Parts: sequence; structure tokens; C-alpha cells
Amino acid sequence: MNILVVPTIRENCIKEFLSAWCYGNNWDSVIVVEDNPEKSFKLPEYCIHYSWQEIEDQLGKNSWIISKRDSAIRSFGFYAAYMAGADIIFTLDDDCYPIPPMPHEHTTSVEKFIHSHIEAFTANRKWTELVPKNRSRGIPYRNKGQLEVDLNVGLWEGVPDLDAIQSLSNQRFSLQNAADYRIIPNGQYFPMCGMNMAFKRKMTPLMYFPLMGKDSPYSRFDDIWCGVIMKKVADHLRINVSCGNPRINHRKASDPFVNLVKEAPGVVANETFWEAIDKIDLQAYNPVHCMKQIGLELQKESDTYIQRCGEAIGIWASLFES
Repeated sequence: MNILVVPTIRENCIKEFLSAWCYGNNWDSVIVVEDNPEKSFKLPEYCIHYSWQEIEDQLGKNSWIISKRDSAIRSFGFYAAYMAGADIIFTLDDDCYPIPPMPHEHTTSVEKFIHSHIEAFTANRKWTELVPKNRSRGIPYRNKGQLEVDLNVGLWEGVPDLDAIQSLSNQRFSLQNAADYRIIPNGQYFPMCGMNMAFKRKMTPLMYFPLMGKDSPYSRFDDIWCGVIMKKVADHLRINVSCGNPRINHRKASDPFVNLVKEAPGVVANETFWEAIDKIDLQAYNPVHCMKQIGLELQKESDTYIQRCGEAIGIWASLFES
């Protein structure tokens, strides 16, 4: 079962988004998480539509672990997709659009997008070249093995995923040398982008986007910090993560000046957050227990935000224990 999760606060954006992505029967379900106290607009019947109210109804006293006024609210969509039986969970931002297929391709843009993410789960081999795309002596011909991947991050055309400072400085960015799919090496972190991503069901306990926005000192580092935690556990459990295709057309609806104000407090914290995660000596043997251990370790830190984040991670992990 393929389920798409999209956070939104903009009625015009989400309706244009749905018209681009949700024709035909490409998705088994579409979950829209509206970042408002109550549903403020109507969506097509095929959408499962949540707001703060539904989050509070389902999680009760633990609803505080889901961020408000930040795209991190999509975590609830992941949980809802998991509970609905999703095998693969896709997530996109509401200002992202499919790239039309080439003339020789016989699939729709959405079919191509879905197929490309799923292909990423088996696209990488156990053997690799010394020089990319150049066969050197010793590489097997018949069988180069296959690496199982459980999470894939797609890239973007149009407006790249830059921070506000880079956006305002007209930072040049090129995907010219980006590989179709590449494994993020074990032991390395990377800036995970939540706007175009797919992951298997078993990864859902790791896909908690930490507290951001309302009642939090930070915003817009939700996917980055989720990626740090996810990769720490993935490396420990020998789970492979990849990036590359599929690409989407990112039109960026947010204002870089507004983003600059939102991002500023987190820039310094981003320099040390990963260090608090990196130093944890994981002993657990599955995603849920690893997240519970991380939650407990973070609660020992002196920083009050990290302590609260640790508490939230522990509660999030407990949602998947049964």
C-alpha cells in the first residue's frame, strides 16, 4: 500500500498540488495534515484530512509531541499512514510538482515518480567502481549483488533546498554531477530534505521530526534533525539510505526573508545538535528501542530544548510498541 503524506497551511497551494499529483489511481491513500487548529477548507473525498483537532483527538495528552506552525507536523501523517497499513510512505511539500516524462517514456509523470522511488530500494549494488560509471578490472560481470535500501531522498529542480542566507545571496547550485541513486555511506550524516522522500514501513518509528515552530525556539530544522537521528540508528542497524532520483519541480512558496527570521535561532544549535546524537552508544536492536534509548540519553543533556526533545522522542517511539 502506497500512501502520500503532505503538510499544508495554504488552501490554494494544496488544491493545485492535488490536481497535479492525484489524478488516476496512483496512491492508495492521500493524507493531508493541515497546520491549523481546525480544518479551514474542504478537500476532495479521496483525501484523509487532519488538523490540530484530529491530532489532539487521537493522541490526547501526548499530542504536544507533534509540532505546530512548522512542516514538522507531517510526522503525524507518517504515524497515521503507518496505522493505516502503509507499506511505503511518500512525502512531498505542497509547492512541489511532478516533472513531465520524456517523449519516449510511456508512463505519466506521477507513475514515473513513484516507480523511481521504489526503484531506489534495489538500484544499488554491493560492488561499485573506483571511478563512477567506469568499469575497472575485477568487477564481476554476472552478479554485482544488491543492496537493500529502506529510505530514499529525492532531489529537486527549479528552486533547490537552500537555507535563507543562500537563497538571498543567489547561491549557485547545480545538479549536473548528481548520481541517479547513491548510498549515503555508513558513519556519515547528511542534510535530509523532507520535501521529496519515500521510506518503507519499518522506518516510520525513526521518522520523527523534532519539535519546531509554535512553543519551540527553533523552526525549519525539523527534517535535518530527523535525518541526523534516523541516520544514527540506520547505521547502527545496518540499514541503507540513498539519495538521488526522482527529482521534482520545486516552486518554493515561502518567503526567504521570513525563513531567515525563522532559521536564525537554529543555525547555532544545528552546529551541536548532531554531536549530542553522534556520541550516543546505541545498544538497542530495533528502530523502536533505539529511539527510546536516544530519547532517554537526550533527557540527560543540560539543554532544556534537547531534554524536551528527548521526552518527545520517547513518547513517539512508544506509539509503535504495540
